[in-house]
Amino acid sequence: MKILIVGDFHSNIHEKALADAFQSLGNQVECFSWWQYFKGYQYGRENQKNFLKKIYFKAQNKFLIGPALCRLNKDFFKKSRDFSPDFIFIYRGTHIFPDTIKKLKKEGFLVFGYNNDDPFNKKYPFYVWRHFIGGIFYYNHIFAYRKKNLDDYKKIGYDKTSLLRSYYIKEKNFHLEKLHKNDYVCDVIFVGHFENDGRDEYIKAIIDAGINLKLYGPEWEKSRYFEYFKKKLGEIKPLFGEAYNLALNSAKIALVFLSKLNSDTYTRRCFEIIAAKTFMLSEYSDDLNSIFEKGKEADYFRNKNEMIDKIKYYLNNKNALGKIAQAGYDRLIKDGHEVINRAKEVIRVYNKIR
Repeated sequence: MKILIVGDFHSNIHEKALADAFQSLGNQVECFSWWQYFKGYQYGRENQKNFLKKIYFKAQNKFLIGPALCRLNKDFFKKSRDFSPDFIFIYRGTHIFPDTIKKLKKEGFLVFGYNNDDPFNKKYPFYVWRHFIGGIFYYNHIFAYRKKNLDDYKKIGYDKTSLLRSYYIKEKNFHLEKLHKNDYVCDVIFVGHFENDGRDEYIKAIIDAGINLKLYGPEWEKSRYFEYFKKKLGEIKPLFGEAYNLALNSAKIALVFLSKLNSDTYTRRCFEIIAAKTFMLSEYSDDLNSIFEKGKEADYFRNKNEMIDKIKYYLNNKNALGKIAQAGYDRLIKDGHEVINRAKEVIRVYNKIR
């Protein structure tokens, strides 16, 4: 088949990972990215030295309006007509005008949508999702990242949906049999962004309990405890690629906090941690417990005290920790949560509705 993947393409684990997965299955894949239309914004590869132009492009990218958006949509439509794919897969289509999708449908193209964030969460500014929301009824099918969004689509009268969970990437997320001495070795690790949902209170509780903790991720300077964390833990920085996988492998326990902004009941990190055969301790949700069973394939906490108690228990019971980590890994492989599995699911839906 011929498949066109459309999105921001600011990282290697989102649009590009799916594109590579489709291609590995023998499909002809082309990509349309839009980061280059906004030179100088946070993910831009080209640094815009002219301050006024930088503000100009950043404003368009943020508020999703202006000449750059119009040019982007015009070029995307032309790319679709020139390539003539069997289906178009739009990843987090914040920048795609509803009218563009409508025109593609009139041309006979099948257009799929996918969103790893929660477009129905009112905590987002109104402008973030207005193009995506406005175009929902023009999509042939929308894949939802989380079960909640299946209900959200149904409430507005759109029922051409199915669940497409996140994934791990076997080339990036894997167990290291021989672990060399490194700076990431610790008892407990959290690698993830700061969100003002109380997760910093949990991190502080671990530090105050005297537990050996490592913390990595963006935006932690926004926490009221940032200076305290820096004093206790040193530099707090994001981790990517090999460093990220090494860090997960180097911890006895890896934590998961569920984003309240995105109404998450599971997250990509739960697959990445378990792919490293590291013990996962997460905030509890029924959804995540259905993927990895509590006390058998992972474990969960509902409050700070329970989290601390479980950390101490498993650090003192290495056999239980290792057994659960291995069982989680076995479940991961058995159920199929790799990016290839997600690509196959998209193709299955395509074959069903074409």
